[in-house]
Amino acid sequence: MFRKETIVVAIKLFVITAVAALCLAFVNKMTAPVILENAEKAQTEALRAVLAEAEEFKKSAASFEGEDSSVTVDSVNIGFANSEVVGYAVTVTSNAGYGGDVKVMVGIDKDLAVTKIEILESSETAGLGANASKPKFKNQFEGAKGTLSVVKGAATNGEISAIASATITSKAVTSCVNAALVAAGELENSDAAENVAQTEKKLEEIKQETEKQIGNMTEGEGE
Repeated sequence: MFRKETIVVAIKLFVITAVAALCLAFVNKMTAPVILENAEKAQTEALRAVLAEAEEFKKSAASFEGEDSSVTVDSVNIGFANSEVVGYAVTVTSNAGYGGDVKVMVGIDKDLAVTKIEILESSETAGLGANASKPKFKNQFEGAKGTLSVVKGAATNGEISAIASATITSKAVTSCVNAALVAAGELENSDAAENVAQTEKKLEEIKQETEKQIGNMTEGEGE
């Protein structure tokens, strides 16, 4: 038999836990839209930063698989100006960073040259790998083409000078840029605008099918 005091304590703990859970759920409901809005805003700002020439962006549904297993192409946004493709904004994640994953957005123009890069996520060491976000390192990629390699010391054409004492981070970022260049090249060699059209058509078909199924379910409930 449980003592009365034990039961009272258990009830109090249950009430406290339930109230805490309700409060967390309420806070999450209130903050989730704000978090989503801020994330979308940050994404838009990053897109414009790496490919300033583009007036609008449309996401490609194409998938990309490179030879480097340490990197993953997360998304490719095709930049348009006056309804013409002007370049690509490719988001790539490397799992080979010193402190964990490194996510990079790479802007690439129609000539398949890097316009600019932005480090979106990184857990690299402050004062070392974290310096990948600084212009001194990032600016090296601007105008770069083809496959890039990392070197210690002064870099020549097709090379990126590693951050001092952070070669691992330098290689992770560079591998992301190389993967982005390959992905953009594949789209450029195909028809990027047609790719977007097919993507939008597929999304519209999915939307219509979903609405049709919802309509059928509603009719069934009324029978």
